[in-house]
Amino acid sequence: MHIRHPLHFALKALPLAITAVLLPSQVLADEATEERIAQLEQQVRDLQKQQTASLTDSFTFNGFMSGAYVTADNNSGYLGTSTSADFSEESKLGFQATFSISDQTQAVMQLMMKGENDWDVEAEWAYVSHRFNNGVQIRGGKLRVPLFMYSDYLDVGYAQPFARPPEEVYGAVPFTTYIGGDVSYDVEFDDSTLTIQAFGGESEEDNTDIKNIIGANVMWTDETWTLRAVYGQTTLDGSISRTIKIPSQDPSSGLPIEIDAQLTLLTLDNEKATFSGVGASYDNGQFLAITEWTRSEVDGKYTDVDSGYVTLGYRINAFTPYITAAYYESQDDNERVVVDAQSALIAAIFNGQRTAYSAGLRWDALDNLALKFDVTYANDFGDTSGGFQSNILQQYDDVTVYTVKFDVVF
Repeated sequence: MHIRHPLHFALKALPLAITAVLLPSQVLADEATEERIAQLEQQVRDLQKQQTASLTDSFTFNGFMSGAYVTADNNSGYLGTSTSADFSEESKLGFQATFSISDQTQAVMQLMMKGENDWDVEAEWAYVSHRFNNGVQIRGGKLRVPLFMYSDYLDVGYAQPFARPPEEVYGAVPFTTYIGGDVSYDVEFDDSTLTIQAFGGESEEDNTDIKNIIGANVMWTDETWTLRAVYGQTTLDGSISRTIKIPSQDPSSGLPIEIDAQLTLLTLDNEKATFSGVGASYDNGQFLAITEWTRSEVDGKYTDVDSGYVTLGYRINAFTPYITAAYYESQDDNERVVVDAQSALIAAIFNGQRTAYSAGLRWDALDNLALKFDVTYANDFGDTSGGFQSNILQQYDDVTVYTVKFDVVF
């Protein structure tokens, strides 16, 4: 009979005993590790939450939209309209994002989609600004050219009392943005503010380089009265072209057709251009009056233009009826002497004059939604096209445009 030695049993039981002893401590170590991991995960979540809250506080987002129905009683081309109903020409959608890099530094971007540009996305604003403690602010990037009273709100229809800023003034300058910078300084008085702004940069429009833009404007306001003056100059280098329709014949059918052809009308060789303007407004919360007058001059045969308007309005609860009288007149028709077909075409395109009268109604249907109804009648074309490229044969000597529009901000 085999008898097991007691030591043998002891050696076999030893691992079990060790395991029995170590198991509670291992479990405790695992629990401590899991608890530590949980604490670290909570710390990460807290940091992420703080970072998200910080980003949310630093980021603001706004949008605006306009939808318009526009039609005219003829095809003169005023405001890009025709006798057909147009829902795209003045419809637009914009988004503006502002990120506060610090309490004094911001990055701003405004993206626009316009019906007249097939809803392509374009950046109207894209700049960084910094405000110093002494009241000076500098901005750099893509900015709006500050030529008019409503330049900063040109696409935000809700911020405008009328259906649109008068085309006679706001349509006289073919570009609205530039790449560059500006510096402004606010002088605070007891009940008013004087803002002095200088700007400079460059831009491009079609085939023309708009270089060496420099200018300044001065604005004073006490929130009821606003007075403004601006001067700017630049050099234009490139060509001015227009698309014309040439009568032709379809080779396959023999039927008459029209072919679009790009025709260079003028060549600009660093021609100097200047712009000057003054404006004023009065708004006591009930009665509204706005006026602007501008002059733009370009060396050579390109049009020199004088233009201006006066708008009067009166708020009755949510309704603001208004009237506007505006004019546009080229000042250098004698420099475009007609000697042949080419010069005749140049004179027909660049000579222009008209007077326009608008009557409209703004209805603030909601706190952020305005409906606008506008009828604009333009005449006094004289012996010109009225300033409309599609009327160079002077088929029309007046035009009436009807507009129904909504402007909303969100």
